[in-house]
Amino acid sequence: MDSPAAREAAFLTEVTQGHPFKVTFPAASIFGHPFTYKVGTTDRGYGSLEEFVEHAIVIERSLVADAIDAGARYVQFDFPLYPYLVDPTWIERFEERGNRIGDLVERALAADRAVLEGIPDDVTTALHICRGNYRSSWMCEGSLEPVAERVFGTLPYDAFLVEWDDLGRDGGFDPVRYLRPGSVMVMGLVATKSGGLEDEDELVRKLDQAATLAGGMGRLALSPQCGFASVMVGNQITEDVQWRKLELVGRLADRVWGSD
Repeated sequence: MDSPAAREAAFLTEVTQGHPFKVTFPAASIFGHPFTYKVGTTDRGYGSLEEFVEHAIVIERSLVADAIDAGARYVQFDFPLYPYLVDPTWIERFEERGNRIGDLVERALAADRAVLEGIPDDVTTALHICRGNYRSSWMCEGSLEPVAERVFGTLPYDAFLVEWDDLGRDGGFDPVRYLRPGSVMVMGLVATKSGGLEDEDELVRKLDQAATLAGGMGRLALSPQCGFASVMVGNQITEDVQWRKLELVGRLADRVWGSD
């Protein structure tokens, strides 16, 4: 079986000459999206959504292991199911199809925990809680508060990358208080969907606010809210602004955590 991530990891291992890099996979819980299983299509190969998710996790574990064998030491899992499970519109859709949100949360947690099995301790693992990133639009909104204690407090990831570029859409920082010991909360405060450049002092204020909840600035990091182009067409933002935003992240990181 071809392993694209392993090919990418081998290439990056060669060209980065010891510098860190990240390899990204889909979060295992997104396989359990209730709309994934389609009668007439998915049931040709799998008797249930649960059977499909179990097999998908087995495949993903194998692909992750290939990437690690090829040199990856930082593995990120993207777009777990949780943003759907706090969005009122999606909750209504799921419940109309007979799904209990509590059951979906439990299955999502189990999947995101199971996919980590077999990853060596010296490999950093991260979970990016994305809300969608297509042509400067999004798919989910709502505070993570209903699931935060279970996600940030129990899932054994080294880092959680969370989108907080729009607090009106994403909710406040209160969920940060559940961050488990030993993990880092990567604050996605710099928007990749819009061209406006964030105010540096305002970002520091937001980081200070989150640090009081996390137990100190040392438990936080800063990043863009998501990628600049989750699909080929990208977001409605120029290349020049993208570079300016990345420079802002680097400059602010030096200011808050030091340049050493």
